[in-house]
Amino acid sequence: MQAAAPPPRTSEEAEQQAEAEGLTLRVADNKAGYFGVYHKPGQPKPYQAQVRRGGKDVRLGYFATAEEAALCVARSPEGRAAAQKAAASEERNAP
Repeated sequence: MQAAAPPPRTSEEAEQQAEAEGLTLRVADNKAGYFGVYHKPGQPKPYQAQVRRGGKDVRLGYFATAEEAALCVARSPEGRAAAQKAAASEERNAP
């Protein structure tokens, strides 16, 4: 018998969890509003988390909120690397 999946996190809970883990939910100029998150309207869990791994798109899962999907991306090795790269770029461009 499989354990029940945890209930979906609200947007606020996902943001709080990211902060607690020291992760950044990277904002993007797309419909979902977050890096690696895609909106699939009409689905029970309309937000898809996806990263590029080894030259291929890898789906990490579907989520009820964009923030929950962004948290999943931020936890991935690719999400962590992208956040570090963005932070380094911001430091170089700072006055």
